[in-house]
Amino acid sequence: MSSVHEPDARAIRALWDHMTRGWAGGDAAAFAAVFSEDCDFTTVRGEKPAGRAGIETGHAALFQGPYAATVLDARVTAIRPLRPDLATVEAESTITASDGTPLVSTHALAVVERTPGDRWLISTFHNMIPAPRPAPAPQETSVAEPTAPETAARPKLRHLAIVARDPEKLADFYSSVFAMELFHRDPDGSCFLSDGYLSLALIKHQLDGDTPVGMNHFGFHIEDTAAVSAALVETGAPTPAERFTNRPFAEYRGMDPEGNWFDLSEHGFGGPRPNTGD
Repeated sequence: MSSVHEPDARAIRALWDHMTRGWAGGDAAAFAAVFSEDCDFTTVRGEKPAGRAGIETGHAALFQGPYAATVLDARVTAIRPLRPDLATVEAESTITASDGTPLVSTHALAVVERTPGDRWLISTFHNMIPAPRPAPAPQETSVAEPTAPETAARPKLRHLAIVARDPEKLADFYSSVFAMELFHRDPDGSCFLSDGYLSLALIKHQLDGDTPVGMNHFGFHIEDTAAVSAALVETGAPTPAERFTNRPFAEYRGMDPEGNWFDLSEHGFGGPRPNTGD
């Protein structure tokens, strides 16, 4: 595969530079200007805003809400030319609070196209939070009898959430005592940690809210939301509801027969990858 010509590489990297400037200024129109009018954009939550206009509307809400006064650091890590007027791009991004505290890191795969006016625009953009790399399976020491393959992977309990008066203090506790790694902060002070397998959300208690402190909910990593939802409904449980939240760690919220909440996520709950010695 040939390398992209340097003038084109500069023009493509400039798209991400333009995004960061728009983000820094809280200017959703400037941020969205680098996307084509009919851009196929997928957020980390699997949402698909309608083209450039939808991207602008969605980011205007972010800039006025949870990501107000934050900073985006976006870095193009690879450009692969497909044709002289078409290329794929990989980019890494980190959002930080105004005091420099990292909030979330994402990875994006994009397709960029050269327009008839010789301008590059992003026509496809898929944003994601990299999932933790699974720990290597233990080495087998004996030959086991073959078993029939499972028809579907078993849902895995991967997430616990606690409503906390002081999330930072609790995060320090779990980091120092149990070596958990802090991998995300919300602008409201909520903290998210991981041991490389299970994520622990420490949700900031709102003084004017009626949610009690303590254990709040748990979450399952699943393969098929539709299948799990159908199984829940069959038991008489409510249909899981889509979560309209800016936290990128769960897509649906369900409830068991006794009213206990749980999250359902196909893409996982984020967090650091276990150290495999690579």
